[in-house]
Order: sequence, then C-alpha cells, then structure tokens
Amino acid sequence: MGEESNDNNPPHKRQKKKRKNFLKNAKKYAKKGQMGRGTQIPQDLYDYFVQILESIKQGVEDPDERQALVNNVLERTKGEELNIVGNQLGCRLIELLLPYATPEDLERFIEVLSPELRRLCSDNFTSHIIETLLRVSCDRATEYLQILDQLDDEGPKKKRKKTKSKYTDEHITACHEFTLKISKYVLNNLEDFVWDRYANHILRSALKCLSGIVLLPGEKPKQNMFKQAKEGNPSIPPHSTEMKYRVVPDEYKEIVKEFANRLSAWPQFKDLPYKNITSALLQVLLYAVKNTDKNLTKSLIKKLLNESFAPEDWVSTGDDEKKDTMDIDSEELKEEKKVETAPEDWDSVGNDEKKAKIHIKELNEEKKVETSGSLPPVFENESAVRLLEAALFVSKKKTYTQIYARCFIHRLGRLSCMKMLNFTVQRLMDNCHIKEEFEPMFDELATKYDAILACGNTGVLVAIAKACLRIKTKQMQFLQNLEKALNCSEPDNQKHFAVQCLKMAPLRDNDTKKEYFIHIHGSVILQTMLDFQRPAKVVSCLLELPPEELVYILCDTKGSHVADAFCKGQFVGAKARDKLIWKLKGFYQTLALSQHGSRAFEQIFEAASMEQKIKIMSEISDKSNLLNSTNYGRLIAAKLDVATFKTSQKTWENNRGTKKDE
Repeated sequence: MGEESNDNNPPHKRQKKKRKNFLKNAKKYAKKGQMGRGTQIPQDLYDYFVQILESIKQGVEDPDERQALVNNVLERTKGEELNIVGNQLGCRLIELLLPYATPEDLERFIEVLSPELRRLCSDNFTSHIIETLLRVSCDRATEYLQILDQLDDEGPKKKRKKTKSKYTDEHITACHEFTLKISKYVLNNLEDFVWDRYANHILRSALKCLSGIVLLPGEKPKQNMFKQAKEGNPSIPPHSTEMKYRVVPDEYKEIVKEFANRLSAWPQFKDLPYKNITSALLQVLLYAVKNTDKNLTKSLIKKLLNESFAPEDWVSTGDDEKKDTMDIDSEELKEEKKVETAPEDWDSVGNDEKKAKIHIKELNEEKKVETSGSLPPVFENESAVRLLEAALFVSKKKTYTQIYARCFIHRLGRLSCMKMLNFTVQRLMDNCHIKEEFEPMFDELATKYDAILACGNTGVLVAIAKACLRIKTKQMQFLQNLEKALNCSEPDNQKHFAVQCLKMAPLRDNDTKKEYFIHIHGSVILQTMLDFQRPAKVVSCLLELPPEELVYILCDTKGSHVADAFCKGQFVGAKARDKLIWKLKGFYQTLALSQHGSRAFEQIFEAASMEQKIKIMSEISDKSNLLNSTNYGRLIAAKLDVATFKTSQKTWENNRGTKKDE
C-alpha cells in the first residue's frame, strides 16, 4: 500500500463479489417447477409472494398503502403459517412484514409457532422468523420505556400521563411474555443451542434484546426492502468506543446475568473463544453484560484472561520458555498497597491517572522483554482476537490496563506489522483514555513507523493520530515521527510532508508525478493533524502547494475532506484560511463543477468573510452557464442563488444576511 500506483485507483483493490439477486433466483426456480427450498407451497401462492416482493422492492412510500399490503399478505397466510415460514421465499417475505404486522397478526404467529419452538429454532429458515418475532416483541414491549426516558430528558414528569403507546396494554403484555418465554427457553437449552449454527443466532438476538443493544460495533442497520430508512440508528464504526442501549426492565437484565453465569461455569469455557460460533456469542455476551452488571463484566474478562487469552501456563512457540506473566489478583493487591501508602496531598481527581502511571512503570521494570517469537495463545486464532477486541471495548480503566499488560506490552511493534493483528492494536489505541497508559504504547511504536508503512497497515498510524488528538499528548512527537518515516524531515523536503502523508508513501528522489493516488488513511491522518493544538507545519505545507495541486487534492474523493478540517479546525488561524481562499482564486469554477470538489467548495465558501464570498460569487457568476453543465454545478448555483447575484448583488447580500440571522 505504501507504493504508488500508475493511475488514481487503489492498489491491489479487491473485486467485490456480485451479490446474488434473491428475487431473480426465485423466478428462475419457479420456471423449473421448484417452489423454493424447505417446505413446499402451492404455485399460485409462490407467484403471489414473488409479485409482492417485486412491489416492495420498487418502494411503497405511502404508509396506508404499505399497511394495507402487509395486512393482505398476512391475511393470506392464515392456517398455513407453519408451512409458509418453512419455505425459503415465504420465510423471507414474512420476515420483512412482521415488523409492520398488526397486534392481531403478530399474536397469531406467536400462538402458532410457540408449540414448535424446539424444531423451529434449529431450522435454517424458521429460525429467522423466531429471531424476528423476538426482536419485534421486545421492541413493542419496551417502547413505552423509551418514551418515558425521552420525556425525562425533555421536561417534567407531568407530561408522562399525556403520552401513550400506540399499542394496547394487552398487546404489550403479550409481547413481554413472549420475550421472556423465548429468552428463558433458549437459556434452558443453552448446552444444545450454543453449538447449533441457527439456534446460536437466536441466543445472540435474545442477549441483544434483553440488554437493550441497538447495534454492535461495526454492525450496520438491517435495511428493509420497503426502502424505509431507520431513523436514529446509524451504523456504528468499528473504531467507535461508545454504544447506545435501549431502556429495558430489570427482569430482562437478570436473565442476561444468568446467561453469563451459566456460560462462565462451563468446564469448556476456556475453549469457547477459539471457535467462530462460540466466539461470536461471547462477544455479544460481553456487550450485553456491559449494560447490566459492571462487576460481572470485570469477572468475565478476568476469567477469559486467566484461562483463555494468556493463561499462566502458556508456553512460547518460539523458545518453549514459560512466560513471565502476571497474576491479575496480585497486581490488584500491589496497586491497592500503592494507593494506601500514597501521600495525603495526592490529588483525588488524578488518582486514576497516577495509578495507571505506577502500574505501567512497575510493569516495564519487572517484566522481562519478550522474545520476538512469543505471543500469547489469543493471537494465534482470529475468533479469539475478535473476542479480545470486544473485551477491550467493554473494559474499564483497571481491566484495560490488565489486558494491555498480559497481552500487548513489548509486542506492539510486531503485532502492528501483522495482517490480522494490526486491527487489534488499533482497537487497543481507540479504547485508551489515560495519558499515562498511552505514552508507553506511543514510545514502543515510535521507531516502527517505517515498518508499518512498508507492510501497509496504516490504520495503526490513524489510531495513534486519533489517540494523540483525543488524549492531547505526544502530538508534535507523532508529527516528527511520521515526517521521518516519510523522508520529509530534511529542511528541503519538509514542504512535501502534506502530499506524502496523503500518499502514505516515503518521498523518493524521482517523484515528479502530478497525479497520484490519495490514500484514505493518509487523508484521515492529515485531517487529524489539522486538529492538533499546533498544526502550523501541516498548514504551511498545504499553503505552499501550487494551486493546481491543491485543486487536484480537493477534487479527490478522499482529499476533499481535508477542506473540512482546514476550514473548521479549532487551531487553524483565520489568516491561514484567508491565504487558502486567496490561493484558490481562479479555480472555484473547477471546484464547483467537480463531484467532490463541490463539497470542498461549500466548506471554503462558508468559512469565507462576506467580502471574500462576493469575490468568489463574482468569479463563478461570470461563467454561470458552465455551472449548469454538471449536476454538482447546478446544485451549487441553486444553493448559492447565483441567478440573484447576477441580477442584483445588493439583493443577494440582503438575502444571505437574512438566512444567516434565521
């Protein structure tokens, strides 16, 4: 990734697999006389379902029309529920419609499917229906709690009486009872369902519903074929360090605790992280327990550390020596002693940071430097690594330090250069919030930037940059280390730093290309450095670029976001923004006509003073016909009201002033 490509396409870009068209395949099999996999349904019903799916795919925007369609289809299923949900096509359609079902239809499906739970939970089609029924029932049973919680945030409790759920008390009770029934049923059959590839997903859904999980880190909201956007539930990026939970009753949380206690008591618990199906379940369990019981979260992570991730008897594959690992309990005792013997004037506000500093210093002094071949067992298996990342996400300060000490210390350089494990280093950085913990990590990786660039794991550098910004430390050192790795530390080469950062490639003597590939990580790092407390070096590098090269960067899909950071950066001076606006004079038309340049143009325009805005408007209005040659130019012309500016500049100024006041 560090090397440049000849064109503006990403190097080694993977070809995406063509997604299978479910509806197209359904029609194809119908022509062959095959009415989908699973149970058989009549051909007329199969054809009807295909037509309904086509209608849904085209989009049903009117709510009344959509509800009528749902009611008609679910009415058609009466008496045939079990047969239809066991069919591949029928299962897919019912799964889409159940969230919009009337209380009567939902309760009908609950009543019909409940007696057959054992068989249905292990079926490759009907298990999806059980999952959907569970999610919908839980959402409806807890909807009133979300309303009350919102009212608590907005105003006094008097408003509560005026707000009612759109469902009757009887339906809410039925949904509540079904949620409990399914959850307790899967809990009672835990030993069997954990290993079942279909029932395991119901276990995960039960944990998510009971704990109020909306989305897991890295999970995208499930798109319904009605093309109805889910409001308020954007996807959570993997590097996020926060999760949103719905409000759930304490009764639900108690079941989650029972799940955790029963699973952790298994003799084979230490082997669960090393299998895909069980690791995924444990990940959901950790996220669920985070919202129910902090002490239980801590004990689960401790058990995983001591028995699975880095047990005390693990042996290095490199030299067969027992590792000098540290017992968590003894470390806690040492830490407590340190706190007890602390001087009286020790500031209570800084206790956490000082504890961490003592702990890390103690580890660095006592722990022997590991050999290059020594990695704990957790790093040998991808499933276990993903569980370790979940543990980092949910851990509190003390537990986080213990994970770092047992699994990462003195190994960060090697892990950062490994294809699978560099992501775990990123999650370690993302979840670090204490300066005294971050600094040893930063120092350990300070000399590894060259190797990280060479192997292409530049996401690690992004994580370091964001941690420097978040914790407000080591910012200049990061800039200097990156400058050195990109061969831009010499005085004559410093002006190339911003461009080489965007390329994520070291400077070469024969590097004279006017067009180059802009790396997404390079763009993110540059944006992050513009938010540093002293971004002067990065700002000057950008302002020293020729206008043509600046326009090339701002018209790129990744480079255009640099304009956001430059124009909104807290520590980027007003004079620097003025210089950028002046430097781009004569190129605003080019920016406005470009897909990505037009969004950079908007950011620059918003940051400009009224006098500068008038000059920019004069430039683009001189050739306003050109703006209409592209969709993006037309949007800019409409947003900025170029037509009014051409007719009367004074009227345009008054209109802009009115909009600003609003």
